[in-house]
Amino acid sequence: LFDGSMATCKAFINACRLYISAKPHEFTTLQVKVMWVLGFMQSGMAQLFRDQFMYQLQYEQSTEPDQIELLYQDIYKAFRDPNKQATAIQEITTIKQGSKSGEEHVQLFKQSYMRSGYREIAGIHKFKRSLNSPLLDKCMVVPELPTTLNKWYDLVIRLDHQWRQAQAEKKVFATRGSGSAGGQTGTTPCTNQQGQMQNSNP
Repeated sequence: LFDGSMATCKAFINACRLYISAKPHEFTTLQVKVMWVLGFMQSGMAQLFRDQFMYQLQYEQSTEPDQIELLYQDIYKAFRDPNKQATAIQEITTIKQGSKSGEEHVQLFKQSYMRSGYREIAGIHKFKRSLNSPLLDKCMVVPELPTTLNKWYDLVIRLDHQWRQAQAEKKVFATRGSGSAGGQTGTTPCTNQQGQMQNSNP
């Protein structure tokens, strides 16, 4: 579903375009295509666009080879980000890893970086600032620091994965340890009972 977000406008159009082109037997007329696309605009400003949309006669009169492209153009004009670079710069400046895994954070950072126009050295600086402090500390003590952004991505993903794997193993060992302790505690009453029984014998 598309809610009118500038950030997802292009992705929504591309998804519609791919699906319709993959199933031409299901979309035999322009009207079917239009109604299908509008059917996914059910919330936010996208719903307002859909509710106010009048079936455009000029679509059918157009010489555009694939007339549904005219609807995509109208959607893009209505919801596109007028200044992608400024938005990306704001994102890359404020983005923080938080609770995300290293891999998730890298994917989000990449998207903002590619639109920001930053050079690689500036990108590395912004990426380091976006990391959680413990993870950045681990990165900074490696024998040779990465010199490219892609190598920084690889390092962060690897170290973050190692840390998460170690945490998972600690939980497993802790669970096993508490289980063993519980088992030993459970045998104590039996031993005491045997001792009492022996002491009570003449």
